[in-house]
Amino acid sequence: MRIYFDENFSHRIASGMREFQSARLSEEVTIVWCPDEFGLGATDEEWIPKVASKHGVVLTQDQNIQRTRAQWELCQQHKLGVFFFRAPKAGWNHWAIMREVVNRWEEIKRIAAHKKRPFGLVVEHRKKQLSRL
Repeated sequence: MRIYFDENFSHRIASGMREFQSARLSEEVTIVWCPDEFGLGATDEEWIPKVASKHGVVLTQDQNIQRTRAQWELCQQHKLGVFFFRAPKAGWNHWAIMREVVNRWEEIKRIAAHKKRPFGLVVEHRKKQLSRL
């Protein structure tokens, strides 16, 4: 399984999760920061089909993907699974987003492994349930 963090997430979060996940030798999970694989500044239209072709899912804070019809249709066309992290009104700080990712990690992996694609799920700070788009 491949889980991608788009460039709206700090590379430090992606590398921290990669290190954390690597200690779990019994699981085949690859963590990728999109710019490491597709280049910094790659457009959504460039990386969405490539992530989908590797049967990956993506974690993003980019709400425009779900709001921009062409981008969301591209996700659906390529059968991409997307977790949209929605910041609280006061915004995120580095530790808050890291805590949110860590707290949701097992659920993200379970959904990524078993949920039929395409899907779009919204992760909201302090809400227990993920909501569908």
